[in-house]
Amino acid sequence: MQIGTNSSAAPNKMWRYMKFSRFLWMLQRKQLWLSRADLLGDPWEMALAGNQLQHVIQHHPPPQLPLNGGPIESAIERAMRIIPKWRKTTFVNCWRASEHESHALWRIYCGSAEGVALETTYDKLVASLHGPQLFKVSYENPGSAKRTPTREDLITKKRPPFEYEQEFRILLTNEDASEESGLPLDWPPEEHLVGIRVHPEADDSFMQTVVAAVTDYAPALKDWVIWSDMRAPPPV
Repeated sequence: MQIGTNSSAAPNKMWRYMKFSRFLWMLQRKQLWLSRADLLGDPWEMALAGNQLQHVIQHHPPPQLPLNGGPIESAIERAMRIIPKWRKTTFVNCWRASEHESHALWRIYCGSAEGVALETTYDKLVASLHGPQLFKVSYENPGSAKRTPTREDLITKKRPPFEYEQEFRILLTNEDASEESGLPLDWPPEEHLVGIRVHPEADDSFMQTVVAAVTDYAPALKDWVIWSDMRAPPPV
């Protein structure tokens, strides 16, 4: 579902974890990268299954109108045609809603100690979008809802094992981009970020590299580059 900026359910801090190469690309291009849904790494992205699949079959029984003068399409045949098309023409950029950093996401999305986490607020992220929308992801067993799904319904559902992500997704659709692996979205980081956190296990040379890159490509953010909170040692 989409969460409006005035919703009491809206979170405050938003995070995006990335490897340094992707971070440098963002600084140089001043863009976010939206990945195609079928290339996100989860084969269940936008899957039609369970009660939802049965609902579609029961409420849209054959015969249906022929497709372009061809043979009559059953409900399951129609779904098998439309869902793959949706997956190839839906593009997302993922953020985590949380008041604190995530150890799990540092590990998963940075790969090694050479990664960063972008920090912004929910309101700033929503205000930065002109056309695309921000949607909250819900975590439920595939096909739990007994209704005919929209594209937004499917792209904002993930299985319960992913609930730790607490994900929000910037969503963009483009019917003419099915052969693209992703799409860029203009997004000057100087205007929209409130912090750049450096991986808690990185060494000083990597911190210096991040500061140098920010100084070169987004100097207004130079003072916003800080270590991850997880780097702080215990008092005793």
